[in-house]
Amino acid sequence: MSGFASPRGQSRSTDNSSPRTSTSSPQDVVSALHSASMAGNRDGIIDTLAEHASYFSCIPLPPPAPCDANQAVKDILRERVVLNGISFLGQGSLFLETLRRLSTALCSSVGDDCGMADFIVDAVLTRCARTTSGFDSYNTVLQLIQSPEMILKPRASRNPPIDIELFVTNGSVHSAVSSTNMYGFYRLEDIDNMGNRVSDVSSGTGGGTGNDGEV
Repeated sequence: MSGFASPRGQSRSTDNSSPRTSTSSPQDVVSALHSASMAGNRDGIIDTLAEHASYFSCIPLPPPAPCDANQAVKDILRERVVLNGISFLGQGSLFLETLRRLSTALCSSVGDDCGMADFIVDAVLTRCARTTSGFDSYNTVLQLIQSPEMILKPRASRNPPIDIELFVTNGSVHSAVSSTNMYGFYRLEDIDNMGNRVSDVSSGTGGGTGNDGEV
């Protein structure tokens, strides 16, 4: 079972419709990203992410920490989910029922009992939970983009649906979970300048029409 994080650039347009195939090693790609990050080169970071999209579009996450079952259910009820190609958009309760029925059917087909079906359901829900995947993906991306001049924060954009595959291979039930967590990175200098601008406007010293509080 796997979860994935997708670091995304923001505020600069790049053409990712046909990602270029990189011949660089993963170590070289990560090194190039680190170099751009440490230099505070935001455009360089975005160019590296675009040029080596095959490395960064699906980043495996570490095994998730145990998640409270009730919290995992609460998380999934807020999500849009695709299970084996079938969309459950705003239908969390129906998804849970379908996941349990499918897990039971697949386990029965390979001679496993209901206990294994329950284990699979719990494992899938744990990997879907934004409570754990969001924390894990943030720290994973943070390790890639390490810059003393920038901050990384979740984007307000709505995440795409979580994609789940449940299937039988070689007499065993398997699952694959892929979720997208979007992040933006921002120059501290830009944030500081925006704060100064707001402060100037609040004190009536900002530009604009000359009226207090207007720009």
